Amino acid sequence: MMEGVAKQDWKSTIRDLIKERDKREHQPFLSLIQAHNKLFESVDSVRTKNLQLTLETERLKHENLELSLKTDSGGGGGVIGAERVRELEQKLFKLQEELTELHRKKGENSQRIIDLNNILQEKEREIQSKDGKLSDMESNIRAMVAANKSLEGTIMELEATNQMLKDEQQALQLAFTSLEEKFRKIHEENNELVTRWMEQKALMADKLNEENDVAFRMRQAKMQRELAEAAKEQVTIKPDRSHQSSGSISSNPPVPFCLSVSLPTKALCKLDAHEGEVNAIRWSYSGRLFATGGTDRKIKLWEYKSGTILEELMGKSTGRCETVGTLLGSNAGVMSLDVNTEETLILGASNDFASRVWSLQDHRLRHTLTGHSGKVLAAKFLGDSNKVVSGSHDRTLKIWDLVSRACIKTIFAGSSCNDLVTSDGFGSNIISGHFDKRIRFWDTRSESSANEISLQGRVTSLDLSPDRNYLLSCSRDDTLKIIDLRMNQVTGTFCTGGFHVGCDWSRAVFSPDGEYVTVGGGDGTVFIWDIKKNKVERQLKEHNHSVVACSWHPGGSMILSCDKQKKVILWSDF
Repeated sequence: MMEGVAKQDWKSTIRDLIKERDKREHQPFLSLIQAHNKLFESVDSVRTKNLQLTLETERLKHENLELSLKTDSGGGGGVIGAERVRELEQKLFKLQEELTELHRKKGENSQRIIDLNNILQEKEREIQSKDGKLSDMESNIRAMVAANKSLEGTIMELEATNQMLKDEQQALQLAFTSLEEKFRKIHEENNELVTRWMEQKALMADKLNEENDVAFRMRQAKMQRELAEAAKEQVTIKPDRSHQSSGSISSNPPVPFCLSVSLPTKALCKLDAHEGEVNAIRWSYSGRLFATGGTDRKIKLWEYKSGTILEELMGKSTGRCETVGTLLGSNAGVMSLDVNTEETLILGASNDFASRVWSLQDHRLRHTLTGHSGKVLAAKFLGDSNKVVSGSHDRTLKIWDLVSRACIKTIFAGSSCNDLVTSDGFGSNIISGHFDKRIRFWDTRSESSANEISLQGRVTSLDLSPDRNYLLSCSRDDTLKIIDLRMNQVTGTFCTGGFHVGCDWSRAVFSPDGEYVTVGGGDGTVFIWDIKKNKVERQLKEHNHSVVACSWHPGGSMILSCDKQKKVILWSDF
């Protein structure tokens, strides 16, 4: 049925197209063709008349000749014959004029016939072209009819598939509604459990804080007595870690302490530590090792070996730095380093959106902490060696549990974090410095920032004083600021004419006795400020490029600095 209808449709379409072509190509030239036919008839009649006139001319010539002969033979009729001749000559002249006019008209008609023939040939060529186009259109129509049939079949199949999908969607919608109701009930139960758990956790935290406060006061009193005794004996006390066993983990890490710091005066060792920029450098708590991290994706461990007494007496080199290990596994540049208090683990933050933990004993990668969506610019051990906090360019802080190897808390800071510190030994307080010129204080037991301080430039680094009462910040307005954490306000600002912060991760640090601060400048100079006098005590110039980070030896006798062109310098006063 549909085939018959389709066949009738395309036949009628072709008929209509032919009629339309006839109207377009025949009707406009109908008058021209009729005029052409009339011209042919006129030419035929003129030819006939021309032939008749030719015969009449010949006849008149013949009569004229006869009359001339008669006139010559009989002189009596001369006058009549002369008049007759004149009449015939006039008639002949008129006939000649008519013949000439007919010849002219014949030429014109011939030219018109030629022009009309040319026009006719051109129209025939146009008709042939139209016929070719019509054939192409008929072919296209046949193809379109076939494609239409195919599309009709496809539409029928799609309609059937669509109906099936609608049925499946309805079934899935019913299942989703049921699951959503279950999820809502489970979510309500979860919220109730979380509320109860948080209440219990708060009670436990309060109890633990009370116990820690008592223990802290006892340790402070004991430390004050030991310091008083040490001051009387006039000896330098270095950190004693013999009371810690190899497997123990301290909840409140011991604070390295020295009575006096000697300001370096010269470069003791110069190292090409990495294949590119050195981003981070750090001494271990005992001062036995130091670590460097660079854009070559490596962390290198170094040991300083002092020279012999004979070398010192002879004025030769008094020490050297030797590589004791290389830690691999990072897929991008290392931006920050931290060592746990037991010196068993080292933590590195990387530009590949991850932080990693290596063992210092066998130099093996132990943990890879992934979950940030931006560069990790800072990472520190939180409280003990089983927790880590990291700050990223993705505007979040994440707390990781190394036992479960999972992120246990995400803090949305609102701005890219350039550095962070933990302000107590229990892992409950975190201080972070951000790109938006703010320092934020976090309590891990709550979801929001406890407080924040605004500065005049992007914060590049943070460091705590040995007694954890003061916070040192470095910012891109080319200043260092000391914040009293007990009063939560800025108590000191350090700047000088030649000092310029070279990058967003320039690191400034306190001296081990808390009397000095040091930082590297963009011109390669290492600046040391006296906090009490608020003036630059020493400028160390050996670097040729911007200094990125500094680290003070726990004993107070040496400083490490690194720059953007793979150079590490160990400074000392001997």
